[in-house]
Amino acid sequence: MNEFLTQSVIQRGLDQSILLAGLVTSRMMPVVMLVPILGGKAAPTQVKIGLALTLTVLVYPAVWLGSPALPQSPLVVAALLVKEIGVGLMIGFVTALIFASVRIAGRVIDTSRGQSKAMSMVPQLKTQASVSGNFLLQLFIVLFMLTGGHRLFLAAITRSFRKIPPHEFASLRNGEAIVFGIARLAADAIELGILLALPVIAAILLTNIFLALVNKAAPQINVFFLGMPLKALAGIAVLLLALDPLISRFMAEAVSYLRHLLEFLAMGAPPP
Repeated sequence: MNEFLTQSVIQRGLDQSILLAGLVTSRMMPVVMLVPILGGKAAPTQVKIGLALTLTVLVYPAVWLGSPALPQSPLVVAALLVKEIGVGLMIGFVTALIFASVRIAGRVIDTSRGQSKAMSMVPQLKTQASVSGNFLLQLFIVLFMLTGGHRLFLAAITRSFRKIPPHEFASLRNGEAIVFGIARLAADAIELGILLALPVIAAILLTNIFLALVNKAAPQINVFFLGMPLKALAGIAVLLLALDPLISRFMAEAVSYLRHLLEFLAMGAPPP
């Protein structure tokens, strides 16, 4: 058995297999660390490594069949590792933007309700967020998984290895367009967060107008203390009533973001 493993052909094949697995894992690790549906910052390091290795095992056969012999030069291998980490960061960042818009919406909602100081712990992010932001984030993560969004996400990861194979360097001819596109998606995430919070913002505005009319008609009523619980309850009620269109808009935007991600990968694909 030892003689079989020490044969040059077998040893070269093992080296190639281990190197390819390392390149694939280097792309998976940033994705696991950034995307909330895969655990994000809440998952222990051991779980992240295990999940990255599991994803590597799932896509490895397809990647192996389409990969020729990898270079042996340490400098080239190091450059390929950096490239894989960069591709993984792009995939993870674009996907995380989808859920960042939900946190923005929750923060705006709680600010409008006068509950900006009410904070709760977000397990996926290991940080505190607004109560509405935490509620919406957990809800939309569950709905994203239930509606099959994770399958689209995993399919995008798999297709990324076809667009930018581990053994080839990404093309930089469209680098400026890719950076501009990612910046545009970040701006769109902020816009989406405001749009998701818009029904509550409108309801709070109408509540403030109502309280102003009450104060005008009966100045002896302390509308400040009356308005605090009223705006809080109005915000919650409108948020619950508007959940259905908010969820539909979020899922449509999530699919759009994944489509843009595939476009970025195609723009960075090496020339044929």
